[in-house]
Amino acid sequence: MNMVEINDISFHYADVPVLEDVNLKIRQGDYVILTGENGSGKSTFLKLLLRELIPQQGSIKMFEKDISGGFKGMKIGYVPQNSISKNQNFPATVEEIMRTGLYEPIWKRGIFGKKYQKKILEALSEMEMDSFLTSRIGELSGGQQQRVMLARALVGKPELLILDEPTTGMDSVSIQSLCEVLQKRNEKGLTILMVSHGSLKPYTGANRFWNAQEGRIIEE
Repeated sequence: MNMVEINDISFHYADVPVLEDVNLKIRQGDYVILTGENGSGKSTFLKLLLRELIPQQGSIKMFEKDISGGFKGMKIGYVPQNSISKNQNFPATVEEIMRTGLYEPIWKRGIFGKKYQKKILEALSEMEMDSFLTSRIGELSGGQQQRVMLARALVGKPELLILDEPTTGMDSVSIQSLCEVLQKRNEKGLTILMVSHGSLKPYTGANRFWNAQEGRIIEE
């Protein structure tokens, strides 16, 4: 099964071409890393995948469904770059942030509170952040916030995980921990697409590497 299928995608800003005739597929169980220089089209590509932008040509499918109709029924986890660190005064606790990552309706969470609490603690523990459950997210360092956001993306047990430079603000120990979690999750069947600007050396589990350059995305 193809988790992501890109067919003849093109996108221009005004008269400036950013992506031209891009064709790509991500199979179930793939671990893909996308690299490229600033301005190479990586961010535009992610925005097209997330429907923040609409392609001017071509189509995008996820879980073999055209995403123009939305993501209903698709279990997708997403970790944006510096997602909360831009607002250090954000009042929510780590637990409250984690609860937003659960797919189940709010009324169900009330009935099965202990079950969901266990899921939250397990996901945080995997990222070594369970001791910060009651901390305010704004009190954490940028790297700690990114680890919480990864735990949030994983708590709902997604089938496809999309990450935008998740190691930003992390020290080397945190990066190594994150890489180990991603590799283990991938080995259990999680499909991963990650955008990275740094060294690829820590990502020993990745099996495919793409590079954005001159409007194209090329497999290396």
